Amino acid sequence: MQSIQPLSRTWPLFAGVALALAMGSFDGASVQGIFPYIAGGLSTSNNHALWTLTYFIVHWSLGITLMPWTTQRFGMRRVFQAAVMVATLGTLISATTSNLWIMLLSRALEGIAAGLLVPLSQSLFLRHSQERHRGLVTVFWSNAMLMPFFFGPALGGLLATELGYRSIFLLSLPFWMLAFFLGSSGIPRDARDAGQKKLPPFDGWGFGLLYGGLMSLQIVLDQGEEYGWWHSAFILKMTLLALIFFTLFAWRESETAHPLLEIHFLKRRNYWLGLVLLCLGWAMFMGWASILPLWAEEDLGFNGFWASLVLFPIGLGAIPMSTLMDRLRSLLGLRRLASLCFLIFAFAYGHAYLSPMSSLSDLFIPILLIGIGVGMLFVPLTLIILSGLNSAEISSAATTSNFIRVFSANIGVSLLSVYWSRYSAMATDHLRGQISRFHDNFDFSPATLHHLILVKADTLSMDNLLRLSMWICLGAALIAYIFITPPRRLQTATGPGNYVAEEEEESGFAASAKAEAAEGAKTTS
Repeated sequence: MQSIQPLSRTWPLFAGVALALAMGSFDGASVQGIFPYIAGGLSTSNNHALWTLTYFIVHWSLGITLMPWTTQRFGMRRVFQAAVMVATLGTLISATTSNLWIMLLSRALEGIAAGLLVPLSQSLFLRHSQERHRGLVTVFWSNAMLMPFFFGPALGGLLATELGYRSIFLLSLPFWMLAFFLGSSGIPRDARDAGQKKLPPFDGWGFGLLYGGLMSLQIVLDQGEEYGWWHSAFILKMTLLALIFFTLFAWRESETAHPLLEIHFLKRRNYWLGLVLLCLGWAMFMGWASILPLWAEEDLGFNGFWASLVLFPIGLGAIPMSTLMDRLRSLLGLRRLASLCFLIFAFAYGHAYLSPMSSLSDLFIPILLIGIGVGMLFVPLTLIILSGLNSAEISSAATTSNFIRVFSANIGVSLLSVYWSRYSAMATDHLRGQISRFHDNFDFSPATLHHLILVKADTLSMDNLLRLSMWICLGAALIAYIFITPPRRLQTATGPGNYVAEEEEESGFAASAKAEAAEGAKTTS
């Protein structure tokens, strides 16, 4: 039985793995407010610069699917080292290339590595922490992963403004190297990391079909507006290709003995309904976190730092709220907590009002409320998704839900960007029609008048999307309260009883600990 070392000996593991996890999230979050800077460096448009985020998210979700098999085959220490080296290589390429397509390749490498590190770090933290500290370790893990999404855009904007956007990647390199050194020295070489003799085969066909479907769908999301959606033969072909890939993937996963993702969990009402709500909340948050800084830059005239600083209050609300979730769960219940989360989202989106004369302080309260909603989002809906499952099913069910949830961010970013540009074009046409009747009453030059119309149209479009988001969240709150089955009715004797227990089950820690305890008891006797 492996003894758990005190923190004085395991601190390199926690420091190195947490740093790598935070850097993986920072790679994705740091570009959210600097798309105009990236577009200038790559000689492309802001819409194409947005791909540097969406391609990262696609491969981030794919990295999650690779973690279970790779850790069984190569061990946690070697997988950690490989993930950090791949991320370092991708970061180095991102810092030096001036080609959009090479940049997307490097972002794919960074995304794969970040996806591997999310479940890997969780397993390592829980495996090497004492039982009385696992609640604190879980909070530490979640904050290490999420804090870069709250504060990373502002830091990325500051670096891009003062030193150029490439400095974000150049300054990340020493942190990746430090994470590699600390993690390699802290993660032990034990029997569990030596690989297993009877290892199930990797579902290569499933991974290939899933990758083909995701990339085809991403091309549709990224380039649909540019090509005119389904009026274009190219977009029609890519949509059909995505449907074919996903259909074959679903068939493959239902037939093979060792599937990449266990999609049969989607037959459970709490699983698919909780997952839809979780994806909705996460996708809307990521979408607004991408287009709000862009609007502040393009229409209000702020630079990358100040535009990204608009997201800073998210962390002020999310981090304290996430630490209270276990207490609130016992007080309110998961179903009411999920409904309350979306009610807060709805109030935040409804309370926000944008105008061409807005200052960043005008958005402080709505963004703070969005942060509180994000802090409440994960715990109740994760436990609802996993309710009614036994301990043997927790790990595969969590892998499937995490993959879908991470990829849903791409849908939110792409759709909000598309509808923002579409509504802006409609509002621009309407405003031009109204102003043309009274053109003699304006003293502005045509260029100035054109700029004012574009700014007003963009802002009206954002306001309309905020109201639409409010109504969607109100509907989600109602659905959560009416249609979700209270998890207590589904709780099994072997299922998780609280959030910390659920996290342990998800990482596979509890099962291995029980097995080791039983083996130790036999040896003693």
